[in-house]
Amino acid sequence: MRRRDFLRRLLLSPVTLPFVQSALLAQSRATSPQTTPKPASRELTTANADFFIRNHFETPQINSDTWNLEVAGLVSSPLKLSYSDLLLMTPVRLPCTVECAGNLSGGKGVGNAVWSGVPLASLLKQAGVKSQANTLILHGADSGSGDDLPPNTHFARSIPLERGMSDSTILAYEMNGSPLPADHGFPLRAIVGGWYGMDSVKWLTRIELTEQAFQGYFQQKHYVAIQKDGTQRPVTQMLVSSKFVRPSDGEEIHDKTYRVEGVAWAGERKLAKVEVRTINSQAWQAATLNAAPSPYIWTSWHYDWQVPGPGNYTLEVRATDEAGSTQPEVRDSGRQDAYELNSSHRIHVTVG
Repeated sequence: MRRRDFLRRLLLSPVTLPFVQSALLAQSRATSPQTTPKPASRELTTANADFFIRNHFETPQINSDTWNLEVAGLVSSPLKLSYSDLLLMTPVRLPCTVECAGNLSGGKGVGNAVWSGVPLASLLKQAGVKSQANTLILHGADSGSGDDLPPNTHFARSIPLERGMSDSTILAYEMNGSPLPADHGFPLRAIVGGWYGMDSVKWLTRIELTEQAFQGYFQQKHYVAIQKDGTQRPVTQMLVSSKFVRPSDGEEIHDKTYRVEGVAWAGERKLAKVEVRTINSQAWQAATLNAAPSPYIWTSWHYDWQVPGPGNYTLEVRATDEAGSTQPEVRDSGRQDAYELNSSHRIHVTVG
C-alpha cells in the first residue's frame, strides 16, 4: 500500500479518533517528499517495466501487512518497524543509476530511476549506533541453495557504516512514483548511490551493525576482483562507463549527418567528458553533454557524426570522470573475474 493510500484509509476509518485524523492530515501535508536539486529528467528515467532484473534466487512473496524491518546488533535501542511505520516517516527522493557489477560493456544491466523512501541514517540515529560499530550488514528475504552454496542461504551484503550514514543511501519503497515491483524488492530495498547493484539489497528484513568484517557467502565468494597473482579486493564503487543508445549495433543508416546518442555515468563522481570516434579514423572527438553532470545519475550525450560515405563503420564511445579516470579500450588482461566490465563501448553500423 502506498503511503498516501495508507493515510487516506486511516483518515476515512470510523475508528480513527478526530485528534488522530487532524495529526495525520497535518503530517501528510508537512512531509511531502524532499526532492534533490537535480532530479533525473523524464526521458532519462528507465521505466519500471524496462529496468533490468538481476536476482540470485526466486523472488520472495512478501505480505507488507506482516513484514517487519529490524535494526539490531551494536545499537542502543533495537528497532522493529512495520511497513506502515516507514510510510509515515518523512520521505526523500533519490534519482540514482543502478548497475549490475557484471554488466557487459554497453549492456542492458544498468538503469536510472527515481527512488523514494527514508534515509538509512535516520533509522541508525533513532537506534543509537554504538561507538565500536563500523559495518552494516543488509539482510534480504530471498534465499536458496546451489552446488557450493550452503542450504537456505539468504542474500546479504555489508557496507561501511560511513556509507550507510550518507545522504545517498536510502531505504526505498517506491520506484518512479509507484510501489516497488516484486522483482525490484517489494516492500523495501536499499539504494546505495554510486555503488554496484548487489549492495542495494532487495527485500530487506534486517539491518545489523557490527564491528567485524562480514564473512557472508555473497561477500566472500562473489563480487570480488581477482588478479592472476591471486590479489583480491572487494567490488564496491561503480566505475566510469558509457553506452550508445542510438544507433543500435548492426543498424543501417542513410543520413549524411547522423546524431549519435547515448548515456554515461561515473558512480559517486561527476562526469568530465564523453568522446566518440570511428575506429576507421582513430581520432577521438568530444561529444556534447545534454545536462550538467551530477553524481549518482547518468547523463545523456550526443555527437553529430559527419558520415564520410557508404561503408561499414565501428563506432566507439568512452567517458572520463572528474578524477581523470577514463574507460579503458580493453579489459585488464590480469583480471580473473567477471566484474567491472567498463571498457569502451563499440557498435558496428552500415551506411547505405
